[in-house]
Amino acid sequence: MAPSKPFAVDVSPAKIDEIRRRVAAFPWSTFRVPNEGAGDDDWAYGPPPTYMQELCEHWLHKYDWAARQARMNELPQFMVTLDGFDIHYAYLRGSGSGQLPVLLLHGWPYSSHSFHDVALRLAFPERFGGEAEDGVDVIIPSMPGYDFSPAAKGVTGPRAVAELYNKLVTGALGYPKYVAHGGDWGSYVSELLGFHYPEQCAAIHLTMSSVRHYGAEVRTGQVPADATEEERAFAKDEYRRWRPESAYSKLQVTKPVKLGYAMADSPVGVAAWIIETFHAWSDLSDGRRLEDVFSFDALLDEVMLYLVTDAFHSSTWIYIGEGREGSNVLPAGKRIKVPTAILALPDPVFPMMPRAMAEKSRRVVRYTKASCGGHYPFHEARDDLVADLRAFMGESERGEYQE
Repeated sequence: MAPSKPFAVDVSPAKIDEIRRRVAAFPWSTFRVPNEGAGDDDWAYGPPPTYMQELCEHWLHKYDWAARQARMNELPQFMVTLDGFDIHYAYLRGSGSGQLPVLLLHGWPYSSHSFHDVALRLAFPERFGGEAEDGVDVIIPSMPGYDFSPAAKGVTGPRAVAELYNKLVTGALGYPKYVAHGGDWGSYVSELLGFHYPEQCAAIHLTMSSVRHYGAEVRTGQVPADATEEERAFAKDEYRRWRPESAYSKLQVTKPVKLGYAMADSPVGVAAWIIETFHAWSDLSDGRRLEDVFSFDALLDEVMLYLVTDAFHSSTWIYIGEGREGSNVLPAGKRIKVPTAILALPDPVFPMMPRAMAEKSRRVVRYTKASCGGHYPFHEARDDLVADLRAFMGESERGEYQE
């Protein structure tokens, strides 16, 4: 296995200038949107032009890529080659003496950089009013096809990603055991790590549920005949939330190349496609607006990491990969046996299943209901996420969940 090499984000000024040129050239004067039927929801048909124009003005005149790039480089980063894949990852050696590192796993449409603030708080709690002894080692890989991990071998599904991540932690970094945390695709990969590598993946912490114990297709509202009333109610509610928001997924799993052509030529298009999901999947209850939760800089960081690496197209391939690998339903009679903690957030599109339902597929030892925060807890509910994950890791480290 080749050794890891230090890595720093270093995007050429010419690349940034080209992105800015195309943003400035967007034909706003010819851009029209339907208003009828939208009611009071300006986002009913997608990001409203007023919001996108304001964002683009910020992008052109206030967003400082050099400063944002310097912030990204605050975290030590590396590249390693595993099974022919070049994997980018950030790696922080924490201030404490804990033996279990934590693997923070991102999904779509965000990045490993999304965990920047969470990682610092987990690794160096003394910088934020905590105890240095609580610091843990933190590993944050970029998924193949995302950011600085190129999709050199084409389509890769979550099962293959889990195998790569297990090799990263146990082989390249030499840890015998670890804890995995994730949301979105990161939750599915974490669950696969716990299921397939229980000797190495000691525990998992989730903010989204992917694995199921029954055979109906996920998010169709269907459940087996012997499902409980609670399971039926959850399936109905999940389908109600998912159906009006599922168009992006259907396109990315069926026609990603078609989508890729359009996005390759339009930074504004990439921004609209990504930011719409931040709006739809965030907890905007109690009158909160997207701009109350995410700064333009935070959103543009996420967008730019797809643009500067030309990764938007390849980031969608995991949707094909999942289909090729098969269902996310566990084999009959099987269950994830490693200790599992769930932080149940009020995600408006991907609700967390009830504890009793989750326990049929996992060994749930901790189930915490958060009062706020949607699909992006690293931004929306950062302190709750850090506190819950740190408490779970401490309990795991002390052996409280040994059977």
